[in-house]
Amino acid sequence: MHPKQDGEMRKIERKEGQRRGTVTYQLDDGRYVTLDENAVAQFGAGNLIQWLGIERVPVMHRGRRVGTLPADFEPLNARRVCPGDLKREGDVWVAEEKLAPENLDAVMEFERDI
Repeated sequence: MHPKQDGEMRKIERKEGQRRGTVTYQLDDGRYVTLDENAVAQFGAGNLIQWLGIERVPVMHRGRRVGTLPADFEPLNARRVCPGDLKREGDVWVAEEKLAPENLDAVMEFERDI
């Protein structure tokens, strides 16, 4: 088995899901999500997870990925981060160059990459 790439999810086969018409996936952070089988067939599991705001969003700082934030992260509610220090650009959050790494670490929802 190859290691999972970031953002990859694994389909979990469950008999009760087949009876109910649902599909369960394990996300790359270990959480599980159960989706409607017809919705997955129509829209794709990745799209549904993104639309539901379940997937974490990468954070870029000084040109490289440093961690993730929840999809529903609101920078105005974060302490030790000034307005404009974190900007959403497409599918990523971009931290200002001047932002110190410890300020990012102080954001409660931030998970630093290892």
